Amino acid sequence: MSAAVQTEIERKYTVEEGTVLPDLAGVPGVARVQAEEPFGLEAVYFDTEGLDLARARIALRRRVGGADEGWHLKLPADEGRTEMQWPLTAGETVPDEVLEPVRALVRDRALTPLARIATTRTITELLDQDGGVVVEVADDQVAASDVRGGEVRAWREWEAELGPAAPATRAERERLLDDLEAVLREAGATVSPSVSKLAQALGRTGLGADAASTGRSHGGEPTVEARPGDAETVVLAGVQELVAALLAIDPAARRDEPDAVHRMRTTVRRLRTVLATHRSLLGRERVDPLREQLSRLGGRLGDVRDLEVRAGWAGEALDAYEVERGVTDEAARRHLVGELLEERSGALERLRDALTAEPYFRLLDDLEDLAAHGSAHDPHDARDARREERAALRKAARRALSRTVSAEEAARAASESPTETAATLGRLHESRKAARKLRHAAEFATEGAGGVLGGKASKLGRLAEGLQDALGEHRDAALFAEHLLLTAGRAHAAGEDTFAYGVLYQRALDQAEHALVAADRARRALARAAR
Repeated sequence: MSAAVQTEIERKYTVEEGTVLPDLAGVPGVARVQAEEPFGLEAVYFDTEGLDLARARIALRRRVGGADEGWHLKLPADEGRTEMQWPLTAGETVPDEVLEPVRALVRDRALTPLARIATTRTITELLDQDGGVVVEVADDQVAASDVRGGEVRAWREWEAELGPAAPATRAERERLLDDLEAVLREAGATVSPSVSKLAQALGRTGLGADAASTGRSHGGEPTVEARPGDAETVVLAGVQELVAALLAIDPAARRDEPDAVHRMRTTVRRLRTVLATHRSLLGRERVDPLREQLSRLGGRLGDVRDLEVRAGWAGEALDAYEVERGVTDEAARRHLVGELLEERSGALERLRDALTAEPYFRLLDDLEDLAAHGSAHDPHDARDARREERAALRKAARRALSRTVSAEEAARAASESPTETAATLGRLHESRKAARKLRHAAEFATEGAGGVLGGKASKLGRLAEGLQDALGEHRDAALFAEHLLLTAGRAHAAGEDTFAYGVLYQRALDQAEHALVAADRARRALARAAR
């Protein structure tokens, strides 16, 4: 089942019994009003025992009745909410497709009914001159049962939701809703204290932090307050931000949205770096197992990302070759691009399996627990945050510089000796990883909740990124050249023309050489800045 996605922008109002919906034809932008016949809606809302979805301000329901009956997920958005809809299925077992966008929050915990809500709805459509729906005003009689709390509540409300013909800009949309609200309040409506029917059914004004207090972050609810100057709380607040970022990017990576796997991999790497950099503060016995699990997850993500990068290199190189030569080499494109993308599809399926497996869920549990509760660090042995970050950054810089490779050493990457070439490529890769760790440590120390440094630390991060990028370009070019040799051998054995492979191979070697020159400049600039 594929989901239909739309943005829901609405305002809710409480009204007393007997209140009559006013004439809305005079609202600016409304040409005429059209009333529909009343109909019934039956909705069951689901959540885990710990209210993982409610804490993240997410509602999951199965609704029967109305034009959009089916399974619905309502997610927070910059304006209004994002609503995802799937067709109705028999029974109250939540389909896997519906769970996928929130799997990182729900994990393998059971989803059971949270509330049952029956609504008798009368819709009044506010139309523009072309007959498009500008706003839909629903007059709802609601009866709700808090399944777990055992409370039954009933109320009446008006709900004003923007339609497909609503104004194009946010300011215009707000102005329209303000004008409509003035008319509704004149008729006796008051702004509802509750943000949703689910919250009101549970006797609350909202979800999120109002839903429960279990001590976990669950998608970004802050549970650690960074105390100025206290290293552990500052670091934990930063870790919590990274865990929230991991949870946020998880659904996009599962759907293989553009750049999502890369961003998830970067977040995982940054988490590993932060835990390694501050393991003496947080406790080695606690963070080392987390680093190992993050390494395995990063490996799965890397399998997908590396094949994606190599296919991209091949596609761009072939595009340039074919434009210059005025030819099309379908066989080379099939081998160099198509086969890599097939491999990537397999790697992506393995990644999805890993993201729906028990080890990944327990990793998320443990990361949230660390972020929420910290280590067993003696509170009387508190460390200064700025001093802690400076020391961590100095250590990362020393390591990065000690592992850098000089221009003369790097030149051996083009050696005729396979052993010498492999050894040099290995050293270059280690240099790149050290630069990346320095970059992540510097960015953590200067940005977000963990950001207590600036100036020189920011500069170190930028220079480390420059070295990382140059060495990354060299590695990608070198691996692509190696891939070209292997593929050309198979193509030759199959009797295919291999001229294109030779041209692309030489270009890849040239790109690798240019990248080494850039890396040497970046290495020297980093050495000067780290003095």
